[in-house]
Amino acid sequence: MLIRRRTPPAPPAPDDPVLAYALTDLDWYARTRDGARRWHWTTELGALLAGAATVVAAGIQAPAAVTATVAGIAVFIGGFRQVFNHTERYVLAAESWSRLRPAVERYRLLPEDERDAEARRVLVEAIEAVSAAEIQSWAIHRRGARSGSDAGPGIV
Repeated sequence: MLIRRRTPPAPPAPDDPVLAYALTDLDWYARTRDGARRWHWTTELGALLAGAATVVAAGIQAPAAVTATVAGIAVFIGGFRQVFNHTERYVLAAESWSRLRPAVERYRLLPEDERDAEARRVLVEAIEAVSAAEIQSWAIHRRGARSGSDAGPGIV
């Protein structure tokens, strides 16, 4: 398992509201990505442990209450994973962070006197494109997840 340190947030840019906006979004994506990754690993390990414990409990002929409790925990974790889907949240946040970060870095590499209206417009467009792509990916995933349900058209 790969353990990564959280990227420290960049210092705020009070004199550049567009950069501050971009850094705020970038920090949000990083926090969301890191939190979803932790939940993903926690639920995956919990499901593995609960599933294995159920088999062991049945194999050693543990009392029915113990086996049923462990099996119930395994089922609960499976439902928790389906409902909250931290894996998808992790992937979406990681993709968004990795798309926005280069745009922010390109902007920050510009000398202060070259950060004109055009450079700010390009950065704002990048922020908006990342946000739109994330929402679109989420909507596509939700529509795919409900394809077997009886939800009406347009309901996400």
